[in-house]
Amino acid sequence: MQELEVPDWKERIAAYIPQDKREQNDYETILQAVRRDGNGVLYRTREEGHVTCSGFVMNARMDAVLMVYHTIYDSFSWTGGHADGSTDFLWTAIKEAKEETGIASVYACTGSILSLDVLPVKEHVKHGHRVVSHVHYNITYGLIGDETQSLRIKDDENQAVRWIPVEKIDAVCKEPHMLPVYHKLIARMRFAIENQVETAKKSISPLLAWYPTHARDLPWRHNCTPYRVWLSEVMLQQTRVEAVKAYYERFLKRFPDIQSLAAASQDAVNKCWEGLGYYSRAANLRKTAQIIVNDYRGEFPRTLEEVQSLPGIGAYTAGAICSICYGLPVPAADGNVFRVMARVMDCFCEIDRSSWKAEVTQLLAEIYHAYPDDCGTLTQAFMELGATVCVPNGKPRCDVCPLGTLCLGKKYGDVMRLPLRTAKKPRRVEQLTVFILRCNGKYAVQKRTEKGLLHGLWQYPNLAGILTETQVREQMKAWKCDLKAIMFTVDKKHIFTHVEWEMQGVYCECGKMDKRFVWKTAEEIEKEISLPTAFRQFSIDESWMK
Repeated sequence: MQELEVPDWKERIAAYIPQDKREQNDYETILQAVRRDGNGVLYRTREEGHVTCSGFVMNARMDAVLMVYHTIYDSFSWTGGHADGSTDFLWTAIKEAKEETGIASVYACTGSILSLDVLPVKEHVKHGHRVVSHVHYNITYGLIGDETQSLRIKDDENQAVRWIPVEKIDAVCKEPHMLPVYHKLIARMRFAIENQVETAKKSISPLLAWYPTHARDLPWRHNCTPYRVWLSEVMLQQTRVEAVKAYYERFLKRFPDIQSLAAASQDAVNKCWEGLGYYSRAANLRKTAQIIVNDYRGEFPRTLEEVQSLPGIGAYTAGAICSICYGLPVPAADGNVFRVMARVMDCFCEIDRSSWKAEVTQLLAEIYHAYPDDCGTLTQAFMELGATVCVPNGKPRCDVCPLGTLCLGKKYGDVMRLPLRTAKKPRRVEQLTVFILRCNGKYAVQKRTEKGLLHGLWQYPNLAGILTETQVREQMKAWKCDLKAIMFTVDKKHIFTHVEWEMQGVYCECGKMDKRFVWKTAEEIEKEISLPTAFRQFSIDESWMK
């Protein structure tokens, strides 16, 4: 696990606000130690007292706590460990929680410090060494874990790991001085969740007030018909707004309505789509248009269930269509919205986790119902904020954000840490030999028949693996293309979402046109055939033959 960018650790401790007299005393004791010894308090070599980091792990329902039976304390207690030089106390708390319980996934309900406490540690023996009595300057964060995950004990320190119902903590904890700490942490975690929800709700009014004067002039906002909104949302998937504008205008000129799109051939649609990638989107556009013409008399359906049942239309696109075009109280929640919500609520759950997305979508649905006259504006306001202010890459523009005074991520200094995402699996690398075959001024192309990636699209003939010259010549004999010469080879690479192609392009002059291929001139390929970007990067400029 990598440590994340965090504010200065001394400033973060100093910014904590004690909530009772006992906490005030502990807070002042910790600040005095920090001022006196600086980074020295981060190391356990400072025997009289040093910083520790605890994660108070609760389930999502907030009715059970994950605890370990510590051999040293002879009691069930929270998870935690020494800072040992780390200044990212949240990272340390999460790391220790995982190490002590074996839980694979746990996240902070908020990045703010939940509690500061000076805790006594009695003299004990650890790993055969005597440890004198001392105090821990303990920094606590509230963490959330899933009860269904498997657990394990840490043999050298613990005897058991268990989810303890809140009402049974007093019975299993044999350290009376810790019970008040645990109970205040339970109350504070519950309040933190409630505060996140209330903050999200309070953010709507300033967002709606901000949008009209800050909305970009985008072509699909001029005439918000279902067809135009649908087309724009499909094009904007995996593609930048600036890149989409020209494609959107060109597509509308070629297919101005659902009827013209439904009547077109897939090759014609693909050609108009060429360069946008993810051609399954183009296939679903045409398929959906045909369904609307055949089953809905050419009129876009008006209910969420019907819209979402159409090919290629998921919850986000359906929400956008229904809220913007029909004013229905249906949120359009995508990565932009989840990022904004994670920052506003200061939530450290991975935004691509299905359970969190469901919770946020449900919260947004409640919010939309509270603003029945502003559903479409709210959807576009979230889009605009996420695209222009609360941006995904680089530093968000908090200085001009309409939610700046409410945002908990800004309040606690966490905007650069959020949102979190689950670690991506490495892309699978595949190698291909691509044949650029020329015969009498025409080039060999074919439809891709393999299921999966680029299925049904045009391509240059290709085979798996990087072939040797001998293998190339043998393949040319099998294709009966009468190889005249191998002109040259080039190496190219193309990256898909989950796959990376390493390609060797082999340019060949042939004496015969094998009938298994379609043979087209360079001009015909340019005008009639949509080659995916992976293959278009192999130039068929006639200059290569000279």
